[in-house]
Amino acid sequence: MSFKVKNPKVVVYSIIALFFLYLTFAVDWLFIIPAVIIMFINQKELMKKSK
Repeated sequence: MSFKVKNPKVVVYSIIALFFLYLTFAVDWLFIIPAVIIMFINQKELMKKSK
């Protein structure tokens, strides 16, 4: 099964953010900080593409 990703950078950012969210619950709550930063960067990337 193959599919075309419109924006691979957004997909990579999302996977990294999900990994940090996992670390938040598994290791320490401070891992939420990089997850929020990456989600903010991801949102900026999505808004930039829609203009």
